[in-house]
Amino acid sequence: MRLHLFCALAVWGMCRTHAQTPSAPAKPSQPPDPRSLVLVGDRFKPLKYDEMTPEQKRMIDHLLAGERGGARGPFNVLLRSPEVGDFAQQFGGAMRFRTGIPKDVSEIIIIMTGRYWMAQFEWTAHKAAALRNGVKPEIVDAIANGKRPNGMTPDMEVAYNFIDELLTTHQVTDATFQAAKDRYGDKGVVDIMGLSGWYSLVSMALNLDRYPLAPGAQPELKPLTNPLPVVGLGFATPIPGTPAPVATASTVNGKSFTLRGDRFKPPSYEQMTPEQKKFADLALAGRGTGGSFNVSLHSPEAGELFFAMGERVRFHMSVPDKLKELAILLTARYWGAQFEWLAHHRAAAQAGLSEAKIEAIAEGRRPAAMSPDEETVYTFITELFKTRHVSDAAFTAVKTLVGERGVVDLLVTAGYYQIVSMFMNVDRMPVNPGQQPELAYLAAPLP
Repeated sequence: MRLHLFCALAVWGMCRTHAQTPSAPAKPSQPPDPRSLVLVGDRFKPLKYDEMTPEQKRMIDHLLAGERGGARGPFNVLLRSPEVGDFAQQFGGAMRFRTGIPKDVSEIIIIMTGRYWMAQFEWTAHKAAALRNGVKPEIVDAIANGKRPNGMTPDMEVAYNFIDELLTTHQVTDATFQAAKDRYGDKGVVDIMGLSGWYSLVSMALNLDRYPLAPGAQPELKPLTNPLPVVGLGFATPIPGTPAPVATASTVNGKSFTLRGDRFKPPSYEQMTPEQKKFADLALAGRGTGGSFNVSLHSPEAGELFFAMGERVRFHMSVPDKLKELAILLTARYWGAQFEWLAHHRAAAQAGLSEAKIEAIAEGRRPAAMSPDEETVYTFITELFKTRHVSDAAFTAVKTLVGERGVVDLLVTAGYYQIVSMFMNVDRMPVNPGQQPELAYLAAPLP
């Protein structure tokens, strides 16, 4: 059944890549010749179309036929694991082109995310896009310098506050959440998170590759201790407000399921829109409606693409499960994502990670007596989150261990579960009945 679902999602995703909406840019009548495509990279050698596998060619064909009409940026990296890379780029296309968020606000979210990750190429590309879409130069300059801009429109300020809190504390206060919901609705709030999450993954890929700027361009972002204005207690900020979780049970075709959430109230199946029912049917035929599904359900078209990406990450990666689960645990620990931590604590133990090492990660300690493969992945993921970059030594070690495809699989795993953590933290997703949170909120969660 899972294979049939995966294939159905793949076909659906390919069709969605060609969907056009009024907010998307006009596509060329004829996609560019893929053999004329010149990819760029540093640590990942630029690929040529005739050298690619059928799966890589399929991903390139989708990129060229989609709204982007090209493959600049992270795609030479993502091509190393083209099946998950194709789902990721389709989700990214939905976030960039089909959210309904005003373009100036979208570009503010993107450049804030690029500033946070100090992703020079992403900043340069989307600074230009922000200015083209009416963002004032002084607002762009303030973000570049790590300062809160003056003169933002009310719509822009709502999104700015949301992303500032989310990235600098990994939580969002009640007032900021409500302001975003009042302005953009539940779907808009999910799309704001998804947009920042996608460009976090983009920034991770670009920084990992050391992706070069265009000829003649100079880096514009300077290293800052606090690339966005810090609010609250930073990563030590606990869950804000007073959670009031709700559970809604439904039965469809004899199959019962329960959705759980807090700020995003779970609908019953009968209350869902046709798009939500379609998404729920797909989930029920696959890995189910647990975790962040209820949040994704509030933006169902993008949610289906994110679900397909997650299906690949969860069940079809090239790296051993123990190393994949280690990457997930480190991501959940970095984000203080209680539900995700508890779910993958069990999965990591089943995959062979010792309880002593899991406990050390939970407590913000570097585990002792890690095996060489665990040490390599631990260093790779923690460098990426703590420094936003990966040293030559760490990159060489992880590439030697798992190959280029494995490096990208670990990268996408961390990026995917970072978005999941965003969703769950903003929702204040409650842990399952009978469970207790295991993570303290730490200012330095990864040693």
